[in-house]
Amino acid sequence: MQHPLARVVDRIDPDARYRAADLAELLGLALSSTHTLILSGWFPGAERERVPGADAHGRVWTGAALIAAADTDPPALDHSRYAPSTLWRLGCRCEDCLAWHNNDTRARWRTAADAAFPEQRRRQVLELIAAGAVDSIEEAAAQAEVTPGRVYGLAQRDPDFRAALEEAATGLCVDGDWCGRPAGYRAGCRGTACRRAHRPLSRQTPPDSEKL
Repeated sequence: MQHPLARVVDRIDPDARYRAADLAELLGLALSSTHTLILSGWFPGAERERVPGADAHGRVWTGAALIAAADTDPPALDHSRYAPSTLWRLGCRCEDCLAWHNNDTRARWRTAADAAFPEQRRRQVLELIAAGAVDSIEEAAAQAEVTPGRVYGLAQRDPDFRAALEEAATGLCVDGDWCGRPAGYRAGCRGTACRRAHRPLSRQTPPDSEKL
C-alpha cells in the first residue's frame, strides 16, 4: 500500500523539522495513533533531541527525511491496534475497512438527508396530501420546499414514513373505473392505488444524489 505521507508530501517543507504532534496534524491522526506508527517503524530517519525541561529525548524528523519515507512501502498494518477509521485514513482497503467505510458513508449521507428533510417538513408533506390540498406527492414536496427525491428516498428506507405516505396518498385517487389500474395512472391519477398499479412506492427510485 502507499505510504500515507505520499498523500501530503506536497505539504512537507524539506528544510523544516517535524515532531510527533506535527506528524499527527499533517496526517489527520490522533497523537496516540501517530506514536504507535512511529514505534512500528513507519517514519524512518528520525533524529534524537533533548526535550526541554526534562531528562529525556524525543524524536524529530527533517522534512527531507519524511519526503524520503513517503516513497517507501510502510510496514504491514496491525488491525488489532487500530480502529477501522484510522486504518482507512492510512490507506488500508481490506474487506473489513471497506465495510466500515461504506457504513460510515451511508450514515453520514442519511444524516445529511434527514437534515434536508426534517420532521416538520415530513409532516407538512403528509398533511398537504391527506387534506387534498395537492394533486400529487410531487406537488406536496414542492410546497414543502423539498425535492420529490427526498420524499421517495425517505419512503424507501423508512417503513413507517412509507406507510404514512401511502395512507395519505389514498385521498389523491380520483376514483372511476380505472382506479387501481395502470390506465388510471396514465390518465393522471396519483392516488395510492393507481400509483401502486403503475409502480409500487417502494420501487420508486430517487436520483443517485438523493438516494440516501
